[in-house]
Amino acid sequence: MSEKSVENGVKKSGISAKRDFYVSEETYAREMKDTVLPFLEERRYDGYFNGYDGNALHYVRYVAAPQDTGKCADERAKSAVKKTVIISHGFTESAEKWRETAYYFLKEGYNVYIPEHRGHALSYRKTADKTLTHIDRFSEYTDDFGIFAEKVREENEGEIYLFAHSMGCAIGLLYMEEKPDFFRKAFLSSPMIVPNPGKVPLWLARFLMKCAVALGKAEKRAFISSAYPGDEKFEDSARTSRTRFEDYNQFKRTHEDYQNYSSSYGWVYNSLIVGGKILKKGAAEKVKTPVFIAAAENDTLVLRKPQVALSKRLKNCEFRVFSGAKHEIYGSSDDVAFVYFDTLFDFFAAP
Repeated sequence: MSEKSVENGVKKSGISAKRDFYVSEETYAREMKDTVLPFLEERRYDGYFNGYDGNALHYVRYVAAPQDTGKCADERAKSAVKKTVIISHGFTESAEKWRETAYYFLKEGYNVYIPEHRGHALSYRKTADKTLTHIDRFSEYTDDFGIFAEKVREENEGEIYLFAHSMGCAIGLLYMEEKPDFFRKAFLSSPMIVPNPGKVPLWLARFLMKCAVALGKAEKRAFISSAYPGDEKFEDSARTSRTRFEDYNQFKRTHEDYQNYSSSYGWVYNSLIVGGKILKKGAAEKVKTPVFIAAAENDTLVLRKPQVALSKRLKNCEFRVFSGAKHEIYGSSDDVAFVYFDTLFDFFAAP
């Protein structure tokens, strides 16, 4: 690893960062294999909880201090660590996609919980096609998340933080509007307030999806989606780091349960109307949690204007656009990723 000390931080592969544990693109595959994954495995526990309707939803928990057995026994869930973060993942994602980020949080001294939202990865699915992502109503996500958040509260002392991405932000925001001060702080990365409908006007996109649902096609693959190709292309991805992209692409290609790729008509319709609920008059103003919104300069998947509108209505909100980043800012090249993660951890650590 190319690393040398700099004022108030380190220099990794020629790029300044405040923390010395970041994984650089230059040695990414080796560091993930030899350092990150073994570190995570020693602190990992896989479990299930019952969603709002009783169906089993999978989650991964990492404990910041190694347990006696090297594994996290369930009865040892209540850690001496006084801060915990819940990671709310985005559309078609899983806990496995957040291994690098989980590692960083552990290094910062956080317990980490990652619920896999229904219809994703190892959690309950209403549809048989594992490449299809479906939801009947968006509030199902929020109802599940509320149950999980309370579980995390019961198992941990101290402050609880939220780190969310895209769809996961919409879930977290709806929950924060119900529980205004549950989280100590929340970092929202490329929040999906309103998805980008492309060349189709938003009203028309909503109308078309609503008609499809009304015609009984809610659980069918939306015409704007395609089947999982088996090997996704970096050029079509929402990342700017090829090494970070390939890490999860290779994992996903060889693990059938993690091959979420396309959306149902039901999912698209619900994603197009959730912004109206988030931005409902008086809703955002209820949130007492300090929020940081990280927007990507070259985001083609969600709209910027609703993000800005939300930031102006939240009582305590910082807003920043990360230059050169695509939708998955955490999957950026080192020059953006290191700044992004420093921003995240500095925000959480500030009084």
